[in-house]
Amino acid sequence: MAKVVILNGTSSSGKTSLARAIQRLANGPVLRVSMDDFLEMMPPRFANDDEAFSFRQVPNAEPAEVEIGTGSYGEALMRGMRASIAALADQGLDLVVDDVMLGADDQAHYRDVLAEHCVTFIGVRCALETVERRERDRGDRDIGMARWQFTRVHAGRDYDLEVSTDEVSPDEGARVILDAVGM
Repeated sequence: MAKVVILNGTSSSGKTSLARAIQRLANGPVLRVSMDDFLEMMPPRFANDDEAFSFRQVPNAEPAEVEIGTGSYGEALMRGMRASIAALADQGLDLVVDDVMLGADDQAHYRDVLAEHCVTFIGVRCALETVERRERDRGDRDIGMARWQFTRVHAGRDYDLEVSTDEVSPDEGARVILDAVGM
């Protein structure tokens, strides 16, 4: 039975840094799977397309917010990502997953496809001001995306553990998670 750690949080919340620290500090090998890697697999013409994922400025939002829409192609891609994660876990490989769960049934789908494995859901949180600063500093994100996700990404989620990246470094957060899951 594989161990799968699923990190869920807004864009720029620190999930990738946390996932890399988990890989580095774990007792054994841990594969990192990122939603961003799957998004980059799409043909460039789907980078902002209603069939895949659309990114729209919310009218009159102050400060700016970027709404994310998911079409049928995007939903199929995300379900395929979760099925791919299950296929890797079925081979006995431990994983850490970097995701932004916005769909109402995303967590349930993870539970279904990973039912035979030890799955731990981690809420990755930090202050809105922190994600907005990181979003600006990165320069590779639409300004306002993290703000739009902020109240949505954790809504209705059931976590085994939560980590505040405002309060702990990636290494400290990774150690807390690794201790909790025994990796």
